[in-house]
Amino acid sequence: MCTNGVNTQQYTQMLDMVDDHVALEYRWTHRLAHIAEDAGYEETSQKLHKAQAMLADVRALLDEAKDAFENEAMRSAPDGSTVKLV
Repeated sequence: MCTNGVNTQQYTQMLDMVDDHVALEYRWTHRLAHIAEDAGYEETSQKLHKAQAMLADVRALLDEAKDAFENEAMRSAPDGSTVKLV
């Protein structure tokens, strides 16, 4: 469905793709933090764990953005009128 010139389904799929990408980076950051910790690089490990926490915050904000978009799209959706080819 298009609302205000935006394909809402495609837009939410794109938000999901960004979230999937950030989730992957979250997992890799976690792995790298533990590798650094196991090798004795404590400061590096701590910084990576902080980065991981920030990526978790990014994912939460993306969820909020998706919810806000869906709510706004529903409010601005047409009133149920349909167009038929004659």
